[in-house]
Amino acid sequence: MKKFYDFIFLASLLLGGTAWCHAQFTGVAATSAPGLNVRHPLTTDQVVLFPPQQDMTIFPNDVVGISVFGVTPSYLDTERVSLDGNIHLPLAGIVSIGGLTITAAEQKIARLLEDQGLFHDAQVNLVISEMPDHVVTLVGAIGKTLPLVGQRRLLDVLSLAGGLPETASTVIKIDRPGLAEPIYVDLGNDPSTSVASNIPIFPGDVITTGNVGAFYVVGAVLASGTHVLSGSRPITVSMAIASAGGTSEIASRNDSVLVRTTGNTRTVVPLHLKDIQEGKAADPVLQANDIILVPTSVLRSIFRPSNATVLVSLAVSMAALLR
Repeated sequence: MKKFYDFIFLASLLLGGTAWCHAQFTGVAATSAPGLNVRHPLTTDQVVLFPPQQDMTIFPNDVVGISVFGVTPSYLDTERVSLDGNIHLPLAGIVSIGGLTITAAEQKIARLLEDQGLFHDAQVNLVISEMPDHVVTLVGAIGKTLPLVGQRRLLDVLSLAGGLPETASTVIKIDRPGLAEPIYVDLGNDPSTSVASNIPIFPGDVITTGNVGAFYVVGAVLASGTHVLSGSRPITVSMAIASAGGTSEIASRNDSVLVRTTGNTRTVVPLHLKDIQEGKAADPVLQANDIILVPTSVLRSIFRPSNATVLVSLAVSMAALLR
């Protein structure tokens, strides 16, 4: 009888194939990973998000016209702002106006003219006649440079750039000259709330729109492979399994894992798919490059209908040999 059981064990190994092999992962050990799905904190300071209306800022390469009201002889000059922000005024010399608003530049030039003894109570008027570098730059999922004269809103700029791609994140990063930290806003997918994130955009701003990326479902599912994340709605583990056609009849659902790579660290999180799909456990939201691995159950693989006939035939043949 022992020979019979040894034969059945050998047959199960042959039929189970690689189901006995467990994937090896580098990085930290399996964990409940409380840090899953933590997003970058959004900017909440309303002064940063919606700064007071301000004059146009003077950029390098701008061409400015300067005049002084009510003086004789008349004082008129046209200068191009150098890369270091300077202009050279006749009689008055070099003055730095790059990065100043028009009003601030007028006041600075007036003080300089008075300090030089050229005019008393000078009323300076400055006009920008050319502004080649008054642009907003979009990088990431959208790669464009757009001219920006005056103040526009974020949705205006994105619309001019062709709109957000389906695979782009709704979390937008804005790097603004003069601010130490980037601005983060989430446009979301609800028009009634996205207006709160429709912040003013200024020349010199750099808008980063990130690609959400893809996730992978492998193992005992009906359609294993690569799936694209959506920027407008979250994709959870149960939704990912559904997009892969569901688990196969030989799946070991409660032995599944989520593999997430952050930098050089790979984290393996156990997934109890049965509990998740029945609403008894949390349904994690996926991030780019996540891998869901659904292993094969050896017993399910051995005793699935397609193998049952083979097992019966083997058992009958073995029983005949042992008579």
